[in-house]
Amino acid sequence: MSAPLYERIKSYVSQNRISFAMPGHKGGRGLENDLLSLDVTELSGTENLHCGGKYVQSAQRLLSELYGSGESFILTGGSTAAVQSMICGAVKKGGLLLASADCHKSVINACALLGIRVRVFPKEIDGEFGVPLGAKSVKEYITDDTDAVMVTSPNYYGVCSDIKVIAGECRDKGIPLLVDEAHGAHFVADSRFPETAVRYADAVCHSAHKTLNALTGAAYLHLNGSLINRDRTREALTMFQSSSPSYVIAASADTARGELAKGNAWSGTYDMCREFKEEIRGAGVKVFESDDVTRLVLNFSRFGMTGFEVSRALSKKGIDVEMADLCNIVLIVTPSNTSSDLDALKKAIAQIVSADASGADVQRVLPPPPCNQTLSPSDAFFAERVKLPLERAEGRVSCVSAAAYPPGIPVIYTGETIRREHIDYINYILSAGGEVTGLADGKITVTELKE
Repeated sequence: MSAPLYERIKSYVSQNRISFAMPGHKGGRGLENDLLSLDVTELSGTENLHCGGKYVQSAQRLLSELYGSGESFILTGGSTAAVQSMICGAVKKGGLLLASADCHKSVINACALLGIRVRVFPKEIDGEFGVPLGAKSVKEYITDDTDAVMVTSPNYYGVCSDIKVIAGECRDKGIPLLVDEAHGAHFVADSRFPETAVRYADAVCHSAHKTLNALTGAAYLHLNGSLINRDRTREALTMFQSSSPSYVIAASADTARGELAKGNAWSGTYDMCREFKEEIRGAGVKVFESDDVTRLVLNFSRFGMTGFEVSRALSKKGIDVEMADLCNIVLIVTPSNTSSDLDALKKAIAQIVSADASGADVQRVLPPPPCNQTLSPSDAFFAERVKLPLERAEGRVSCVSAAAYPPGIPVIYTGETIRREHIDYINYILSAGGEVTGLADGKITVTELKE
């Protein structure tokens, strides 16, 4: 039997690599051993996740109590399903969603599917690290036709926005605040972490698999108040997820919540990361101070190395990072990581910078700022289309979102007119070793010109 994908993944994990990437269980270290035996379907004795009985309701009630929400749901379709559903419950068809410029591409994709207009507001960028900073206010961007606001907090780099202030601004306008807190499911574990957005926002999603001991696809959605249409949100959850949800994933989301409620494991991880940051600074590596101490953002520009180069070098040494960009690598540390993992990382970095560094500072190239879209995401997505080489696409309207992945933040938004600066930035990312989704063989899908 030939099973190329299975064989490749099995070969990869057999190398016993050190993971600073998701999922949070780090190769199964934090998982229950009997999960695979729980792969059942919706039977009279197992209930249905989409119309839960006693046990599903009990699990979701415990989840709601942990985060302090009005209502919480266990999902098996990742935060993408949560993002789609909360937007569906907050914005009317043809309505307007105001979203942060560092929103995940799933936000734009949801608007394309739902016939919703989207306007992005700019984010300040840290000039030294090239990292998007958190929003302190959105009041100046809210217009009379805004139906809801979507903020990503924390972002991929562990940076949080001032959710308490932004929530107040939204309530003053009578509109719901939606927060993509996919990377912050662990915030309730220790008082030294930022406050969870669930305390202030109307809808919040968590990717349980990113930092908790849950399988990939496990997620939570939390709802508060009456500004979001809860009935429509619940119905959307059944539309955007499989009608046969994985009980293996759902059960892992439930056990991850149970472990998180204990909270004690994260205290040691927090202290371990603080100590590591001080030690790695001693080796000359620049460290970005994220709001989430366990999100490590390390910058190698002074060594003449891009994040992509450092990521590849670490991979050859059996160490996986979550993501890399032009200047940084980003690492996710969870209680399933050990102090020996960080010791191995520190040793590997010391070897890399001493052996491969050129000493020439890496050029800092920031992504182009977003512009107002020419077409709505829906109109662009469903328009007559043609594929063009990226170099010939200037001035055309994109039918897709092109995003450096990870983190999945669009460089070109669906419905946006492609500018020369988009093309130059994407080419630079690709030449430096990055990956951009939304392109196929160097081509991008654009609207067809009418005679």
